[in-house]
Amino acid sequence: MPQYLRLSRTAAVLAVAMCLAVVIPLASIEVSLVVAPAQGVDAAGQSLALSADPAASTSGPGTLELFGQSIPTTQQFSGPIRPRLQWAEITHYDKLLLALKQPEHLGQDLRNGWGAYFIRELVIAVVVALMVAALGLGLLRRPWKLIVLGMGVAAVVTCAIGAVAIGSAVHGLQDLSQVRTLDQLVGRVPLAVVPASPRAPKASVNTVVIGDSTAAGAGNPLVAKANTEDTACRRSRDSYAADIAAVNGGVVLNLACTNASIENGLFGPEAINGSLVPSQLARLDAMRGVKTVIVSIGANEMHWTQVMELCLISPQCDDSASAAWFSQALDAFTIDYYDLLQRLAALPGLPRVIINEYYDPLPAQPVCPGQPAVTSAKSAVLLSRLTTFNTVLADGAASFGFDAVAPNFAGHELCTPQSFVQGLNDAAPLHPTAAGEIAIALADEQALLNPPPPRPTGASTPTPS
Repeated sequence: MPQYLRLSRTAAVLAVAMCLAVVIPLASIEVSLVVAPAQGVDAAGQSLALSADPAASTSGPGTLELFGQSIPTTQQFSGPIRPRLQWAEITHYDKLLLALKQPEHLGQDLRNGWGAYFIRELVIAVVVALMVAALGLGLLRRPWKLIVLGMGVAAVVTCAIGAVAIGSAVHGLQDLSQVRTLDQLVGRVPLAVVPASPRAPKASVNTVVIGDSTAAGAGNPLVAKANTEDTACRRSRDSYAADIAAVNGGVVLNLACTNASIENGLFGPEAINGSLVPSQLARLDAMRGVKTVIVSIGANEMHWTQVMELCLISPQCDDSASAAWFSQALDAFTIDYYDLLQRLAALPGLPRVIINEYYDPLPAQPVCPGQPAVTSAKSAVLLSRLTTFNTVLADGAASFGFDAVAPNFAGHELCTPQSFVQGLNDAAPLHPTAAGEIAIALADEQALLNPPPPRPTGASTPTPS
């Protein structure tokens, strides 16, 4: 046999051996990660789904999908296969709250689910490897004994690679089994309500508004007989809380305060304009007979006003730096928002909860005299980010059985003849005008005219944590 034929045959044999020993097993594992169904996990009364994400690096975090937002875990997992935990809907409040108080089994449930998924994924990988090896060798017209041998080699190597992958994840699984709260997955201490100073609860209040400057009505005239706190928080007589009170004839208490965030304002006190405003949730907890709670929150965590103002004065605002800043802020907000929703679900008397989304302040094609930097391109970027933010608000509300309301400012955005948005040089730039506050009130009123969405199973007997 000529030398070149011997070399060609040797090269062919080496190529086939490489496929059986490396290419086919690795490709089979990749395919199995795509087609393997997620592993259902029942933890803390919640229906979760565990799957895996392939990665090019040798170690890194897993992923938590919460309200549609992907958040990296604090746990680091060795190897290229990392767990992905999807938590799309909150059910069984009573079991969830009990599990958060007695969380011994949460981490173990997650670990068992991850292990079960790994076994299922490995079985699929082996089946794929057998099929590919058999098909490939069959097309090469190899003898059936060689086909069987090749299938065996592919299966054994796939199992070996899978076993190495499982072994490399042991340390991460140990960390996962120690998880006691959602916050341990994403690295944050749970928020706790800071008690307010004792004061007599307002028994006559049937609706309470909590939140930030949008709910306070900042930039519009102050409430009549404003006290020090009202002035510090910039609470307005034209706020949507006042509009709802005027329409319904009931008592609506507006606890909202400018610059409030979930951590500083709702759960804890807020220092603003020389005043220390007590926790809004602590005040709400002290009330009885509240039928409705309306919430406008998140703009300060997202630095939304600053994002808009910086965008409008910059040459462009779709740069990678601002996108990364927005994404990081959204990750942090999503976790705080979960804490808030959980707390609202445990309010005494189970009041109806309405989560207000944020209005779009810019038209698709803005025309602002004297403001040439306000462009359609910038409007598109801001609208895209606002939509992402509002989706987190809406998905979180829906998962707890709360209303999500989207105020409509269409035709009344910035620079339109009858704008619902304060101008860039007004007292509270890009905040609602008095007319904008009415538009928000009308959206809330429309929600109140409809039956409330069903609460998840088990929501009838929650207790405050």
